[in-house]
Amino acid sequence: MSGQLILVFSYKSMKIPSFITHYHLANRQPFLTLSELENGNDSPIFQDLRDRYKNNANYQRRYGNFYIDTRQKIENNLRRLFIERDGKPVRKYPFYFVLGSSIWFKHLVKEHLEVRIQICDLNPATTSFTFPDSYIALSNNKKPYHGKIFLLHELESFIEEYGIPCDDDSHNYERYWEGDFEKYIEFQIWEDSIVEPFIDRYYKEMADNKIRLS
Repeated sequence: MSGQLILVFSYKSMKIPSFITHYHLANRQPFLTLSELENGNDSPIFQDLRDRYKNNANYQRRYGNFYIDTRQKIENNLRRLFIERDGKPVRKYPFYFVLGSSIWFKHLVKEHLEVRIQICDLNPATTSFTFPDSYIALSNNKKPYHGKIFLLHELESFIEEYGIPCDDDSHNYERYWEGDFEKYIEFQIWEDSIVEPFIDRYYKEMADNKIRLS
């Protein structure tokens, strides 16, 4: 069943992934946010991403013409809800991850790279999560977890109640935006210091590769 949740148990404890994953385009550094683009929907960068699927069969991501406007409104609401729950966001807009990994999301763009961060390295004061994707979760009120933001210490109890979404490895992206999108638990990180070492590593690896090729 599409969007079905399952509870995954080991003999003594629930199998909750110990890490979160951020996916990014291979030709761009990790942790770039569309909401911070100058000129928003009129940005040439956004327009290129919006239209890229027309000429690239390996690019399945879709964006509406006014995606950034809607995204910013949702993120402003997300931040407000986080603060109401005593979250301490440092950034205006968060960085996005999935709990564990997502085969479906990774292959949404064939050239996706990934960054993994251990959950034990996160700052509870600047970490939140939603189910499903916050764009969907804060645009609906059909299910008990819609319209809500959850805190890091609630992860185990959330999974006990609602389960862990099945990792969809079907690679089926046909009109995916019309479904319930219950494919992963989304994490939001609201500070730069958590991700800065990984950005530095990305540029160091780029520089090292350039030296090896020269």
